[in-house]
Amino acid sequence: MNIDNFIKIFFLMILSTEIGQSLIPVERSALSSVLVDKRIYFLGGESLHSPKPSSTLDQILYLDVSKSFNTVNPPFEEIINVPIPFGSSYATTFLSPQKNVIYLFAGNMVDANTKNPSLEFYKPVLHSYNLETREWTVPITNGFEPTRRRAINGVINKETGKFYVFGGWEQINGQNNYTVYNDMIVFDTISLTWSIGSTINAPLPRTYYTATLLSNGIIVFIGGKDNNFRDVDINQLALYDTKVDKWSIMTARGVTLENRGLHSAVLTPDERIIIFGGSKDSNEPVLNQLAVLNTKTTPYEWSIPQVSAIDNMPLTTSAHSATLVENYMFINFGTIPNYSKIQLLPFFYILDIRNFTWVTHFEPEESPIVITSVNNSPTNSTNSPDLTTEKSDNGKQIGIIIGTIGLSVGVGTVVGLLGYKYYKKQKYKHTIPTAGSPIN
Repeated sequence: MNIDNFIKIFFLMILSTEIGQSLIPVERSALSSVLVDKRIYFLGGESLHSPKPSSTLDQILYLDVSKSFNTVNPPFEEIINVPIPFGSSYATTFLSPQKNVIYLFAGNMVDANTKNPSLEFYKPVLHSYNLETREWTVPITNGFEPTRRRAINGVINKETGKFYVFGGWEQINGQNNYTVYNDMIVFDTISLTWSIGSTINAPLPRTYYTATLLSNGIIVFIGGKDNNFRDVDINQLALYDTKVDKWSIMTARGVTLENRGLHSAVLTPDERIIIFGGSKDSNEPVLNQLAVLNTKTTPYEWSIPQVSAIDNMPLTTSAHSATLVENYMFINFGTIPNYSKIQLLPFFYILDIRNFTWVTHFEPEESPIVITSVNNSPTNSTNSPDLTTEKSDNGKQIGIIIGTIGLSVGVGTVVGLLGYKYYKKQKYKHTIPTAGSPIN
């Protein structure tokens, strides 16, 4: 082989090991998601392009939002070695106050490899994923464990450690037999105890709604379907006060919105609830995909924001996930009401909530530099995901630096040897024989 070609091939091999490409996940809907520090975790969902026999996914994806990226090629990653122990969809997730455990509550559970109901994991209604040990377990809980249900949306009070979830539905002994619930389930993540909230003045059974916890302890339930799977009046807001265990109904003022279900909602720092997407009636898309509920007025007030960057306006999806990251609303995955299978895409949209502009590039805000004093005295400490992640990231950075240096030294050595041989060969070819010179 010509030495020049060998050097070119050698460098191409090195470049091929250094250049990577982000994971392109399959489309999915009815997934669960949760923000943990600088990562959004996406659990399960339904997909027509599932890599396993079941359309119900057991995948765990995450998106690192500490780095800048665009929506064309977002840096999705998959946790391959520890998937969900079953296919999961229409469930709800929440994070423990210690930020080291992700809880997965209820939803549709099937064996991802056989399409059958997951018999081993179907009975427990709650599963937990430890972010430090990367293990799935079934928590040992106290109290009466609630009935399984799906198409729910729960919230957790980070101060009290209590998780709240309302309603949902489940099939009972047959395809056409089902029950839609209207009970308020409470789970204390500190004592691992189940309890039931008040049923006095509770709303009618409901599913496919959104639930948002305000700073005053009130949970706002918006939209959804009733026990006959008809649209709930979106202007009739069901409110649950977690501090006094009390239900009430509020009629919102402002613009009249279309009823909807399978939409999403996020809470802004100034206590506005932004809803996006969803479907109405028999899976028809809604006209106003974005709406804002001002909870600082009494009664609460609906408005339709003036949206900029119309060219970047997304398709109106439903059964997607929505996460607030700094001043941006991330809308991930989902499906299009009355979609064509050709249109199925892993949708990704970003809304700047400061000016209601759809953007295609995300740039995280720089964290302020905090100078802290060094305490040399020994203290008792517990591991946290923040510390674990920081150590892991530092270890990765050190490994990358060492690997880069080692690779550079190796490349330099090989190239130097090859170059020296090449030089000697060329020098020998151009040497003019003289008297007394040896001739081979």
